[in-house]
Amino acid sequence: MKIRIINPDYGVGEKNMAQRCQILQRYVGPDVELSMVCLTRTKVEIDSAADVVLAGPEILDLAQEAEQDGCDAVVLYCFSDPAAEACRERLRIPVVGGAQASVLLAPLVARQAGVILSDPSRIGEKELFLPTLGIAPGRIKAIGAIHFAGRSIWDNREEAFAQLVEEGGQLIRETGVQCLILGCLSFLGLARPLSEKLGVPVIDPAIAAVCTAESLVRQGILFPCT
Repeated sequence: MKIRIINPDYGVGEKNMAQRCQILQRYVGPDVELSMVCLTRTKVEIDSAADVVLAGPEILDLAQEAEQDGCDAVVLYCFSDPAAEACRERLRIPVVGGAQASVLLAPLVARQAGVILSDPSRIGEKELFLPTLGIAPGRIKAIGAIHFAGRSIWDNREEAFAQLVEEGGQLIRETGVQCLILGCLSFLGLARPLSEKLGVPVIDPAIAAVCTAESLVRQGILFPCT
């Protein structure tokens, strides 16, 4: 099984993409081959709703290339699920975004979940976006954020984790959520230690997306084209 992961940020290095695939490989079957590509034409990082629109055309091209290359599924490596619906219109293989995969998983482990983003300025955007992903109203009770706008989470893991502990603990105490969703795929690998620290389930959207894509392929589910 081949799963192509599309990182919708411009110019991510080959080494960094290989590191992410190496971590994700632990959560899929031994017959699953993961590969990651990133934007090479569109010079954006997904930091706003405008970036989502600008990145869309190249993401669609990369998704179609993945299907032509014989991939069995596509994962959108972003909590904005950029161009997900457009890709599903054009492809007959599963297309899974990090946000939708994680918010649909949350009700299986908790009544209400809280989301932690990497930038407080995007809370309003996600308050409007997440309810469109098929989750019942009220399942996402609270959205918070750490303060990492414009900074590399990957290169500052300890500081990012410390902020996640603080923000996650505050969401649990003040809102009573029983589960946390990490609202950025750059938090890859931090869910388990955060869960151990705070004592609640924590969902990693990158892992959720890859595992969901694998499950859809194993079930033989094809996506209808319009």
